[in-house]
Amino acid sequence: MKKIFFMLLAIGCASTLSAQNIETFKQHLSSPVRIDSVNVVHNTVTVREVGDAAQIVAQTTLPKPTTVVGYRIMIFMSNAQTARGDALAARDTFTATFPTQHCYVTYENPYFKVAVGNYTTQEEALVLLERIKPTFPKAFIMRENIPIKELSE
Repeated sequence: MKKIFFMLLAIGCASTLSAQNIETFKQHLSSPVRIDSVNVVHNTVTVREVGDAAQIVAQTTLPKPTTVVGYRIMIFMSNAQTARGDALAARDTFTATFPTQHCYVTYENPYFKVAVGNYTTQEEALVLLERIKPTFPKAFIMRENIPIKELSE
């Protein structure tokens, strides 16, 4: 009897991938299973929900993401004694040359960094990279988690 139960469970799990909801799954479990034209199940299965399981599953939602993987261009990175002043100078030069682009100055021990742009694809970042290479020859594209609210700005 245990073998039949586990075989039914395995068949039920494998075929439930196409089930759209709990009711379809219940109907599928309660119907006899046929393998090689032989009726394996002679009894019916009764499915009982425990408490408010269906309501809890329906109300469960995954948290909405706050960031997406995107691309920015690193135009400056240094850990020299003058790194802070140099980072602010790089930011000022960039914002004067490209006033419509976003610019971010960060400090990640021991580096001051200046990154620019908010792009969802590497190709978009590559267009800006080619435009800023004459001013910032060491600039490069980097992957970064970008807050969704910054993409809409």
